[in-house]
Amino acid sequence: MIQVVPAIIPETREQLEEEIKKVSKFAHLIQIDISDGIFTPTKTWPYNGRDGDFFEKLKSQEVGWPRWEDIEFEIHLMVKSPENVLLDWIHTGVSGIVAHIETADNFQKVIDICRENSVSIGVAIKPSTDISHLEPFISQIDFIQVMGSDTLGKHGVDLDPKAIDMIKTLRKLYPESIIAIDIGINLDTKNELVSAGTNKLISGGLILDSDNPEQVFKNLSL
Repeated sequence: MIQVVPAIIPETREQLEEEIKKVSKFAHLIQIDISDGIFTPTKTWPYNGRDGDFFEKLKSQEVGWPRWEDIEFEIHLMVKSPENVLLDWIHTGVSGIVAHIETADNFQKVIDICRENSVSIGVAIKPSTDISHLEPFISQIDFIQVMGSDTLGKHGVDLDPKAIDMIKTLRKLYPESIIAIDIGINLDTKNELVSAGTNKLISGGLILDSDNPEQVFKNLSL
């Protein structure tokens, strides 16, 4: 069974709401990509200084995520030292966190905070990173998220062949694990990624920029 998860890179509250609305008709889980401009060259909401009041209201639970009654949200934290901002994002009411092995000063702390707050945890890894860094945490996490490229924080990036090799290796090492891929997914690469061992597809621009997002979502799910 292949799980498909739309990914949104929010610049403003308005864009976030529009794109959640677009995919909420067919998706039950959405991944929100958050960048601080340190780990990645770009900044997203709320680190870009836009609509910070909305983030504060989410943290205090004065408001909820758009369509929160029907959709669950994973936050993909492409930020330096994610353990320092983790609770802020958990307090917004998300169901899952994805944090990078490359940026956490203490990844065990990331796991512990998520477990204490009943939030799922995925570990993200770039194709250039040594997979041995994952070994101490595999038994404690819910899934591995392989990045399809070292170029992070934007849609439309091509798939790096190193990511496919990484997925194949991870599947051999951890045959029972959920392995996601984020970046470089299209209808041509999907089959190769699934054959390599992927069972969770994180897709942003392919779905959001389509004239028929629901059909693209279904095609990826097949």
